[in-house]
Amino acid sequence: MTRRSRPRLSSQSQMGLWLAILVLVALAAQCLPAPPAAAQKVGGQLNYLGWEGYDDKDAFKPMTDQGVVFNTTYIGNNDELIAKFKAGGSGAYDVGNINSRYLVPMVKQGMVMPLDESKLPDLKNVFRAFKDFGRVDGKLYTVPVFFGFTTLCYRTDLVPKPTWDFYKDPNFIGKYGVAPNPLGDIYVWAMVLGKGMDARKWTQDDLKQIKERGMAEFRNAKTLVASPGEQKDLLIRGDVVLTTDCYDAVAAGAVAQGAKVASVIPPGPRKIWVDMYFIFNGAKNVDAGYAYVNAALSPQGQATMAKHMELSVSNQDSYKQLPADLVKKLGFDQANELIAGSEFNILPDPDAKAPRVSVRDLYAAFDEIKAAVKK
Repeated sequence: MTRRSRPRLSSQSQMGLWLAILVLVALAAQCLPAPPAAAQKVGGQLNYLGWEGYDDKDAFKPMTDQGVVFNTTYIGNNDELIAKFKAGGSGAYDVGNINSRYLVPMVKQGMVMPLDESKLPDLKNVFRAFKDFGRVDGKLYTVPVFFGFTTLCYRTDLVPKPTWDFYKDPNFIGKYGVAPNPLGDIYVWAMVLGKGMDARKWTQDDLKQIKERGMAEFRNAKTLVASPGEQKDLLIRGDVVLTTDCYDAVAAGAVAQGAKVASVIPPGPRKIWVDMYFIFNGAKNVDAGYAYVNAALSPQGQATMAKHMELSVSNQDSYKQLPADLVKKLGFDQANELIAGSEFNILPDPDAKAPRVSVRDLYAAFDEIKAAVKK
């Protein structure tokens, strides 16, 4: 029996067959689940400079589990961070957090390093109103983590809902408490006067009007309030019917003890505060620095800190891990709208010259108010 030889394919046919096989392999590969990405290994010392609680041990546990050791230095106010960094010099600290009004001056003074957005996978999940946050001249330097709005807390059973002009309303004169917050108060007064929140544009004449507004608010107050705890106690007892520079948590704490207290953003302009996380220029452990920023941006990390501190957080996915009552309390449904309708406050230029105001001018104006109106 004669064996028949198989017909041989032409070189052109063989090429077509191989191309078809490659296409099928590629399509099959797309259907297979991708192998999990290996987590970046980090370790070593990480020198932290910032607020206590913003380094929440549970939120940053994935880092400490890998061997990262946090060396913490806490601040009592935002300006203290600037002073400590300058005293320690470049390399003394790796990471930190601070109010967003300090962003531009810190970048101009070379204090923070630009961030590689490709290393921040959760950045895409922050509220869309934060999409341009943390940028200077197009470069990203910081990420938003916590935010909130300046509110007034008041006794709903004793007085009507307040406006920003409460200080000259007979229902409130001599019955409210002022919680002194030098820069926070200055920006609120500027906001309600229509001066905007960018202090780089304020003149000495603007500051004079801002100071007059603050003087009137202090003069008509019943007392100064030292802390959120004192705000809550005074409202519960009815010693005051309103406190300034308040937080939702103060009102919630008073309500939990049976008082009829609400936290409100009066109609009109809104003052937002944002606390941002960053890596210092000169950081010695940059890899752990990125791990720190990513942990602070992650839905797990933010959900943990939101539960512990009851503060609004920037990653929308984190709210899926929070109890429904806390999601409602933090105002998740309105967050994008409220953020978008607020103006971020900016400090004066570090080298401001007259007639523009300087940071020193702002503090001096506040000190004059406190000295003139003793409570």
